[in-house]
Amino acid sequence: MTPTNIDVIRVNYSNSRHSKDLCRLLHLYAEHETGAGAAISPGLFDALPDLLDKFPTSLSVLAYRGDDAIGLVNAFFGFSTFMQKRLVNVHDVMVIPEQRGRGVAGRMLHEIERIAREHDCCRITLEVLDSNLSARSAYAKLGFSQTPYHPDRDTLFLQKPLSSRKTRPDDD
Repeated sequence: MTPTNIDVIRVNYSNSRHSKDLCRLLHLYAEHETGAGAAISPGLFDALPDLLDKFPTSLSVLAYRGDDAIGLVNAFFGFSTFMQKRLVNVHDVMVIPEQRGRGVAGRMLHEIERIAREHDCCRITLEVLDSNLSARSAYAKLGFSQTPYHPDRDTLFLQKPLSSRKTRPDDD
C-alpha cells in the first residue's frame, strides 16, 4: 500500500524541528529495542543531531503526516572495495507503532535510494533481525535480499564493542 499525505524529507541536523523530531523518534525506538518500557534517559539523544552534523557521512530522513513526525531512517555513506564505489548502510528504521504496516518505511527507504543513486552508490545495505518477519517481508518487497554471492547462507553481522575504559586490571 502506498501511503498518502506522507512527506519524506532529508534531515537538516541544524534545523531545530528536525533535530527535536529525530531525537524523539530515536528515543521511542531505543525504548522498543531495549525491551518494552525500558527506562531510557530523556536527554540521551540530545547531542546526537550536532554529532551527526559533524559526521560527514551521516544521512537521515524523516517521514511526516501533517505536522507529526512518524518515521525515521538513519544511514551512513560507506565504501565498497569490491565495487570501488560508495554505498549507503541503513542503521535505523523506525516507524511509530500507530503508522506501521502503511508503507511509511518504504517511502523513507525510497528516499534513501534516491539519494544513494544521486551519489552514484552501488548498493544499500541494512541489518534486520531474523525474527523480525514483518520487516524482512517489507524489505523483500522493496528489493532487498541476501547477498547474491552466497544466497544459500545467511550473512552474519558480528560486533566487537570497544570501550575507552579498562574492563580488566591488566588491559593496557
